[in-house]
Amino acid sequence: MTLGVSVVNRGSNTWRDASLFVLRLAVGTTFIVHGYPKLFPSGTAGFAGFLQNLGFPIPGTFAWIVSIVEFFGGMAMILGLLVRYVGALMTIEMVVTSTKVKMAHGTGFVGARGAGWELDFLLLAIALALLLAGAGALSLDAVLLGGRRRATIPRPGTTG
Repeated sequence: MTLGVSVVNRGSNTWRDASLFVLRLAVGTTFIVHGYPKLFPSGTAGFAGFLQNLGFPIPGTFAWIVSIVEFFGGMAMILGLLVRYVGALMTIEMVVTSTKVKMAHGTGFVGARGAGWELDFLLLAIALALLLAGAGALSLDAVLLGGRRRATIPRPGTTG
């Protein structure tokens, strides 16, 4: 491996961690903004009514679950706390939102009035990427794991 490639690879973890932070910040902020009005100031009753009108079973329970995932999951994403678990919950929520709410009611990828399921698709993709990649070094997950590191596959040309 040449010196130039070695220098690029050495810095790539820094860029990867910064990129993961940007993704966490984007998805976390978006989820918080959507979750806050479902929880505050009057609780989940209005959202539960919306879910009931859509035909969801146990709408009160689902309203609480979705609201907590969005608001507190969004905060956890920004902080980098339990990112893989929160990413899994957000991925599930976005699959359900896209398929059972938007697509099931005839909303296109870009809706006729501008509100399609394209945002849901982007949030799903980011949440899934974070589920797969983890939080990165700039996170509470990294701090709390301390010295425990996952086994990594050595890069070609190195011994591990």
